[in-house]
Amino acid sequence: MPTAELLSIGAELLLGETVDTNAAFLGAEMAELGLPLSSVRMLPDDRAVLRDAFAEARGRSAVVLATGGLGPTHDDLSREGLADALGEDLAEDATLVVTLEHRFAAFGPMPAANRRQALLIPSAEPIPNPIGSAPGWWVDRDGVVVALMPGVPSEMRRMWAEQVRQRLERRFALPPLAIRSVKAFGIGESAMAERLGTLLTEPPPDVGVGIYARDDGVHVRFSTRGATILDPLVARALELLGSDAYGTDADDLPTAALRRLHELGAASVASWEADTEGALLSVLAATRTRDGLATYAGGVLDAGTPSGPPVGEAVIQLSLLPQDANGRSRVRVAVAGAVSMPARELRIHGSGPQRLRRAAFAALDAVRRLSPSGR
Repeated sequence: MPTAELLSIGAELLLGETVDTNAAFLGAEMAELGLPLSSVRMLPDDRAVLRDAFAEARGRSAVVLATGGLGPTHDDLSREGLADALGEDLAEDATLVVTLEHRFAAFGPMPAANRRQALLIPSAEPIPNPIGSAPGWWVDRDGVVVALMPGVPSEMRRMWAEQVRQRLERRFALPPLAIRSVKAFGIGESAMAERLGTLLTEPPPDVGVGIYARDDGVHVRFSTRGATILDPLVARALELLGSDAYGTDADDLPTAALRRLHELGAASVASWEADTEGALLSVLAATRTRDGLATYAGGVLDAGTPSGPPVGEAVIQLSLLPQDANGRSRVRVAVAGAVSMPARELRIHGSGPQRLRRAAFAALDAVRRLSPSGR
């Protein structure tokens, strides 16, 4: 199977000034395409380093994607790095110059520096960039495809969707990756592994299985490019995980909690929380309203307002308690109103923003576990 890798280019990535969201996006896209990334490298704006990186990547992989380094300034060196790796000379492309000048026409004369974005090598075909000044490159030489794309996420994603993905689909006729996942809350990775047993250690030959800890619990993922149907594996995982499993694939805890409240007779819900910096409010407010769910009316932070939280038929109450001497965290969760749940304390893990989000998810998990008899 052809292999692929990604070069993420830019000093701002290595300095931590910019988060490389492009890598996560392209990793998911390439897996779906059937060309999963085998590696991702962050690289500085250094021509010699880029030359060597492109040469090494082309020696290992059938597809090399690169993001960043296509701007007009002196430190945008992806074009030069690839040209050096291929031993080809850069030359200004007249058609690209006209395209760039037309783009700048509404703003006045084009800065001279932008002519660098019109440089091409003989092996490169320009990739249109409808929302930016940096065209990409498509190079298919010696059996290896290299695609240069902008580092700006909006420009990269549109170029990927409209150009690069389609070209790769035509170039490599591979079966896509089928993925199913099962999500659980309230157990750790090792506990999940023990419960899943041979489902995890002895899957069908063409199926990959992995366990991943997330803020919203622990996920087990099944993937294949073969003929194996994943549904029976998902069904077995749900059976083994029992009530700790809250859904599959795109299911999420906020939706599960709001569905449970609706099933128990609450058409609307509000939230009150303390010492969480609004983590619960943020998670619930981002959940799409639809039939079968309690409607989120909003929430307040802490108990500082005499009027209390917005009116809801049920109110989720969440307090993040101080960490103990060993750094362990606990939350206190309760539900009042048309649906009620006595206050209970739950343990959570994590630190910083992760601790706050996990506090919110712990509250939602407690709500989605409510039964008619315990309301």
